[in-house]
Amino acid sequence: MKRIITIDGGAATGKSTSMVRLSRALGWHGISTGHVYRAATVLALTECIGPEEAAGQLVSRLQEGALSYDPHSHVYSLSQPGLDEKPLTVGQLNSVEVSARTPHYSRIPEVRAALLEFQRDLYQEPGLVADGRDCGTVVYPDAVLKVWLEVDPVEAARRLHRGLGVSFEQAYVDVIERNRADRSRGVSPMTAAADAVVIDTTRLTPDEVFAVLVELCRRKDLA
Repeated sequence: MKRIITIDGGAATGKSTSMVRLSRALGWHGISTGHVYRAATVLALTECIGPEEAAGQLVSRLQEGALSYDPHSHVYSLSQPGLDEKPLTVGQLNSVEVSARTPHYSRIPEVRAALLEFQRDLYQEPGLVADGRDCGTVVYPDAVLKVWLEVDPVEAARRLHRGLGVSFEQAYVDVIERNRADRSRGVSPMTAAADAVVIDTTRLTPDEVFAVLVELCRRKDLA
């Protein structure tokens, strides 16, 4: 049986931080599935593939292996004909342009289907910790432990304000809009799995969230 833990939730709930800490503590591999779509968007922009061509051209490039990911080092790389693999930086994945353009690609059913296969193929022993918005419901529905993180939108905006340096007002609107869009999208909407353990991180420190996750793993004999 594959040992997979999913950590889902909306914006600024602490998903990625929790995934990295837990995967390292367990000695497992890890992935932030939201970055998969950002990396695919970087690939599309690099190769001048617009959303209108993505169902054909971008999907073909993905199937050819143009995008790769190392679940141990958490690094994405692009492969282009005649060139060496090019690692993608966190700055590239989180850039303003990529953030703005990603929804145009991520809503395309053919792209989502190709990236769903890409994500499932990333599993390696001894196990995988994955964070995102639909890991427990769509990507890894058979995960041995599913967690859903929640946070008050005001606290989420404060976290983005501190972490990204944007104004609180902009961060608050971004949180509300991102979560609304993800919950209402027609393909793979953001929602908690029926069997997920819900953790409200609003008043918890990252260390406290991590401690709860470790205890959940201990109870499942995963730690």
